[in-house]
Amino acid sequence: MNIYEEKNRKTKQLIQKSFMQILDNKSFEIITIGDITKHAKVNRGTFYLHYKDKFDLLDQIEQQLFADLGNHIDELQSNYSPTHTFEKEQEQLAATLFSSIKMHSPLLKIFLSNHGRAGFHLRFRAAFSEKVRVNLERNDSINAKLKVPMEYFLSFITSAFLGLIEQWVQNDLDKTPQEMTSIYINIISFIQKK
Repeated sequence: MNIYEEKNRKTKQLIQKSFMQILDNKSFEIITIGDITKHAKVNRGTFYLHYKDKFDLLDQIEQQLFADLGNHIDELQSNYSPTHTFEKEQEQLAATLFSSIKMHSPLLKIFLSNHGRAGFHLRFRAAFSEKVRVNLERNDSINAKLKVPMEYFLSFITSAFLGLIEQWVQNDLDKTPQEMTSIYINIISFIQKK
């Protein structure tokens, strides 16, 4: 990476960090480009060199968050063993996801708050659902065992995970990722026994 690219990367990080600090205290709808540039101590031209507007800025931060979470799921999938049961696969997915959520919790807390842009949880759910779908479709043994249409299965799994994630974030991460994995597995086991 040359000096110019490094400077651009640092400037983008500064703008993003400043924006998230403002978003922690102020609703997305009323944040202005002026608020962001003043907080970041950059001029408007510098902001527009990197982003079209505040929506583009937020989109890029969200997309990076979704990509990071997706990369953790991909990493898990690459370590998948055909000898794993579906339950073991779910447990590994949950453990990976909750660890990743903990790392990204400052961002998620803001995005899931009243200050975030409307519809974040829907965009989060869609990105997460797509990532899980792609990984499940690679696994022939799970596809063969699945007794319900994939879209319904994905809807259930993503809604269950996201409900737990939202509650966990609202509770200021009062549990460890391992404890959250155990909660998820216990809920799934409870449902299966009914």
